[in-house]
Amino acid sequence: MNEHSFIRSVHRQLPASIYRWKINDNFQGGVADAYYSDKGGDLWIEYKYLKALPKRPTTEIKTTLSAQQACWLTERHNEGRTVAVVIGSPSGIVLLTSPDEWNTPLTCADFIRTAIDKQRLVSYIVETTTSTT
Repeated sequence: MNEHSFIRSVHRQLPASIYRWKINDNFQGGVADAYYSDKGGDLWIEYKYLKALPKRPTTEIKTTLSAQQACWLTERHNEGRTVAVVIGSPSGIVLLTSPDEWNTPLTCADFIRTAIDKQRLVSYIVETTTSTT
C-alpha cells in the first residue's frame, strides 16, 4: 500500500453524506491532502504512509512533513480550523491533531502505543464533520 491507496481506503469507508476532496494543488505548496465537510463542520488532513515501522522502539519516525506543510497546517489550526496529520502504516494509524503533536518527534514505541485502527480514524472524520453539538 502507498499513501494514495491508503487515502482511498479511508474514503471508501466514509458515509456518502460527507463531502471529501482529495487535493492535488501544484500551485499552493503545503496544502493538506484532503478536505472533508458536512453539516457539523470541516476538517483538513495531511496524510503520510509508512510501508514499515523502524525495528528499534527508540528510532524516530520520519514522516516527511515538510516545513511548508507544517506551517500551512499550523496557520489553519491557529485560525480555529480543525486540522490533523494522519500517519498510516501496516501496524496501525497515528492521529495528530495539534501543532504540538505533529512538531514533536515520534518514536516507533510512541507510534505503537498511540496507534488506532482505520475504523477509529473513519469515526473521527465522521464525528468531526457531522456533530452539531
